[in-house]
Amino acid sequence: MNVSSRGKILVCTSLVVILVASSLGVLLLPSTAASASYPSSPVCRTNSLASMTLVSTPPTGAKGPDDITRMAVKGLDGGKELIWTAFQNGINPNGTPGTSGGPTQSIIAGYDPSTGTLIRAIPVTGHVDGLTADPGMSVLIATANEDANSTFNLIYPALGAVATYTYDPNPAVSGVGGSDSIAILDGNIYVSHSNPLDTSQPTVYSVKLDLSTTLTASLKPVFYDNSMATNALTGKSVQLGLTDPDTNFVMPHSSPRFGGDLATISQGDGKIIFASMLTGNPHLWVLSVTDNIRGNVPPIDGLAVATSNHGTLYVVDSAAGTIQALATTGCQKGTVFISEPSDNGNPLLGTLNLYTGKITPLDNQFQSPKGLLFVSAN
Repeated sequence: MNVSSRGKILVCTSLVVILVASSLGVLLLPSTAASASYPSSPVCRTNSLASMTLVSTPPTGAKGPDDITRMAVKGLDGGKELIWTAFQNGINPNGTPGTSGGPTQSIIAGYDPSTGTLIRAIPVTGHVDGLTADPGMSVLIATANEDANSTFNLIYPALGAVATYTYDPNPAVSGVGGSDSIAILDGNIYVSHSNPLDTSQPTVYSVKLDLSTTLTASLKPVFYDNSMATNALTGKSVQLGLTDPDTNFVMPHSSPRFGGDLATISQGDGKIIFASMLTGNPHLWVLSVTDNIRGNVPPIDGLAVATSNHGTLYVVDSAAGTIQALATTGCQKGTVFISEPSDNGNPLLGTLNLYTGKITPLDNQFQSPKGLLFVSAN
């Protein structure tokens, strides 16, 4: 074998390795530090997105919107796909009133996407922190009381009815812990396990519903707060040690990385865990994020990915009680949006580079942005 043909074989072999690794989400860097570079990530060609206020005030007596989703309901607003959010009304995360004699029910509100008109308001007992739509069952799903006393609720918007399910087993350990954000992937329901007593607790559960008279939501751990994962920046194996699992999100296939994975934000840790659910034992990647403040651990909350070059990004501003609709013209398909609430005094909406973990703030201003929802113009 001459040197030239051997070199070609080595190059081809390296290319195959790179392609296979890329398909698995592995980041391979060139061996020479001087030439090291990351793959490009979709970006916005503008620092400020044109916006309008879709919802300017909460329903009477409501406050503190958080999560956001969308779903059309036959018989409501001509069958339009409504924008739904959950107003927490100052209720404590364990379900007790935030003030003496205060509210004990959150409000699930559905709005017309064109006018912002309130179409439906549905009370749900407790502090609703997780909200998503299941068009397959024609229901909204809401979890309440993420710190303790958690419940799982199916909401039938046309009727304004709520069916409350009891968890089995109880996600609390010694009275501590509950359920939070919900995601539906390949017909399976996943819920994050919030406020864990220690890092040996599950991070995410799969949920199986008994739709009979027992109204039971059976929980099965998917992975744990101390599971082993691959560092998305270095490729090294690490133990997670999560303390604050929060938001769940299904990464669309248009995402530049981790497409089709279940993403779970551990808010207080400034980390996102990506779980490939193709097998019974998911492979985990962990990405630590940074923002515009050196040394800051960003308390990220909302996550959304642009599935087209044109669309609308809805942003829930919890402190202001509003929903802003931002035009994403100028943002490439695959752009990852992320929100930081005011927990550490640095509220922002920005874009996230999945290869570096760097958040680049946009100029749009919010008091405390939380839930994010991208809707394609198509």
